[in-house]
Amino acid sequence: MSQQILILSQSHLEGTTDHVCQWMNHLQIPYLRVNGEDLFQMQHLGDLPSNSQTGVVWYRRKISSFPAKYSLKQDDFATQYTLKRFLIDEFNGLHAFLFYTIDRQKWMNDPISEDNLNKLHVLALARQHGLNTPFTEVVTTKAVIIRLLERCPELIVKPVSECILVEDAAGGQYKMLTKTISKANLQQVPEKFFPSLVQEKIIKKFEIRTFYLDGTCHSMAIFSQDNRNTKEDFRNYDNKRPNRTVPYKLPDDLELKLGQLMKALGFRTGSIDLMVDLQGNYHFLEINPEGQFGMVSYPCNYYLEKKVAQLLNKSILHEKEIY
Repeated sequence: MSQQILILSQSHLEGTTDHVCQWMNHLQIPYLRVNGEDLFQMQHLGDLPSNSQTGVVWYRRKISSFPAKYSLKQDDFATQYTLKRFLIDEFNGLHAFLFYTIDRQKWMNDPISEDNLNKLHVLALARQHGLNTPFTEVVTTKAVIIRLLERCPELIVKPVSECILVEDAAGGQYKMLTKTISKANLQQVPEKFFPSLVQEKIIKKFEIRTFYLDGTCHSMAIFSQDNRNTKEDFRNYDNKRPNRTVPYKLPDDLELKLGQLMKALGFRTGSIDLMVDLQGNYHFLEINPEGQFGMVSYPCNYYLEKKVAQLLNKSILHEKEIY
């Protein structure tokens, strides 16, 4: 039985997967795309992709939204949230079954490491590989914040996990972004709070987004520091006055260290965030193995979507040679 390229993604809001599939079609590379929404059509576990039929897996996304709707007899915001959280956990349990069904060496990235990536662990691992990282701590009291501000003039607060959109009972949505803590706004910090990740604020010259692809770094400089919207977090996009972005070549020794970090994590692909300070020093921030790379590919003419398609094809040919 011939083996195939398996792409796991979602049916909506996933232009990166769509464009890679377009290149696969253009290059006449056969593949199977399974979106998370497709799992709602399965009749039994036998409908899931099997190990024997799969040569290489590219894991992009899980699902955009559940195609089936559920509700409670007595509906309120709290119970709806609890139900939604339960259904997400149920879906994740089914989706994660694929991680154990298909041999780990067949995945472009280690799926369990990718699905459970820990920001604090990655920062510690980055330091072990010689990368500069901002001073990082997890704190729970204003008293500790005050002591840290004696060491660092300004701090930033960000999630230990990932940023999300917060929705209130009326359907309003609120964006979660990186924020600055300083002596000027210290009065807004409560005396005690949920464990929160804080970092030394790096005064940036510019930011760098690097897409790592099987040993090669494709980097782009983002000049976000002069825009009021994006100065603290470039994800707070300014569509009226977009940041200037240009192709960028990282120092060879830095690319080598990033490659070593990615290999240690079992990742052949992923988006890496870096920052350059006013003195020209590079600071590693984080990795997103599922990160969108169209924002790097198009402005810099890297054709990353084509390169991913070619890498998948090369990987499946290699698997056929092995078996």
